[in-house]
Amino acid sequence: MKHYLPLLTSLFLFACGAPEKGQQQTGTDSSSTNTAEIKSWLEKLPVIKSEDRSLYVASETTPGPFNDRKYEHFAAGKLAGDRKFVAVLASYEFDSNNPVLSSQLLVTFTPDGKELARQEVGTLRLTAAGGSEDLRSWPVMFNDTTIEVREARSTGRSQVRQYVLTAEGTIQAVPMEKGSFEEYTSRFPALQLPLAVGNPVFAKLREVSHLSPWFSYEEVIGYDKLNIYHYGKVTAPGKPLLLLYAYGPANDDGADLDTAVQVMACKPDGSITDQKTLYGRLSGEGIERHWRNAEIQQDGSITVEESNLNDGEMASWELTSTETRLITYRLDAAGKFQPEIRGITFAVPAYSLPALKAIFEHNKEQLSKKEGEHITEILFGIQDRMPFGILVWVHFYQHDQQQLAELFTTDDTRKVLDRYVLYNYPEASAYQAVKIPMETGEDKAHPVTNLTGPVTIQLAATTLQVTPEGKFVKP
Repeated sequence: MKHYLPLLTSLFLFACGAPEKGQQQTGTDSSSTNTAEIKSWLEKLPVIKSEDRSLYVASETTPGPFNDRKYEHFAAGKLAGDRKFVAVLASYEFDSNNPVLSSQLLVTFTPDGKELARQEVGTLRLTAAGGSEDLRSWPVMFNDTTIEVREARSTGRSQVRQYVLTAEGTIQAVPMEKGSFEEYTSRFPALQLPLAVGNPVFAKLREVSHLSPWFSYEEVIGYDKLNIYHYGKVTAPGKPLLLLYAYGPANDDGADLDTAVQVMACKPDGSITDQKTLYGRLSGEGIERHWRNAEIQQDGSITVEESNLNDGEMASWELTSTETRLITYRLDAAGKFQPEIRGITFAVPAYSLPALKAIFEHNKEQLSKKEGEHITEILFGIQDRMPFGILVWVHFYQHDQQQLAELFTTDDTRKVLDRYVLYNYPEASAYQAVKIPMETGEDKAHPVTNLTGPVTIQLAATTLQVTPEGKFVKP
């Protein structure tokens, strides 16, 4: 799953901005090539298979009329469908020293091999300095006659372009919509404050045009489906206009996005200042993130529950846990959402003594070795707690017949602040004599936010709280 834990919050980013001009048709004309040879080449081409509407060529082919450029690999295929012409997707891969690593062309031919039109519909281009990715674009079959080109950029706005295959076999660019930002915002239903944000009813909402100049896809450009809707708009005295978008289920390389709602703060010129997810679920690789129970108040502040659910399958802790933060966001003078953390709860519903013993059994081979007697793992962080960040860990230790399972906290220098024993066998064993092995390092607090509420650990029926000093106490 791409960009996972550090970038979960950015998977939903949207922005407003001005459109870019579409790229013009490019390439060399192959009409002078022997049409009989091209006709034979076209007949041998495989039909392109489309996964989630994305178009790609699976295997290399002979270049036919495209042998006019130096390349490392070449592949081509025909678009499926009943047409009076043949639509071909040609894919080049170039030498790694080339600033353009790959290119895809959509080219149409008459059945007897005469070229009608061509258009670049995909590219992977590197920056001039450093060789990092500058532009990545790829084609998607929007409908039977329309190809959508999705563009992801390292700087600037991501966007989509559309091209129509006419009945005559020409390729025509679909122009971007024209209209003011005021006209665009009129498509959003006006909502009253206070407002509870929940599951959208798409049948009642207008879909966002992929060709609107006031919408940009940013990090969500990689999702297989871009079904975005105008959820609503709200205004609060002295605050930026808040636009709410709803979007349907989508997938990005194993990351599943369920139905979701996001809020954007926009300036009068349409540029965005900040955005937050208010409702939705993102899942992948054993972790889920939820946004629930969002409310927008009369002053424009927003309260939402943000939860991370970990199924424990990829962790030594092995127990499903959910970390939930109750957050209030307030807009500052620059239109940024400033968070106040009103409470953090780390819940482990299936916690039990038999469950701890099962963890020891599952890890018995590692724990039986002298160099593997200890297992330590971070459960969650309280980076908001200042003047230093606090991390909450679990520690398993086994030596001969002695077994110890405990929670402990560290500061940003990894100094142990407190320990809370979960299981100690035999009971008479002096767990304080067991030194927790900690590698040297620092865990700086970031991002710094305002934590004003309690930090609670809920282990089935057992409740603990973590004090500002990193101590475990029972409330």
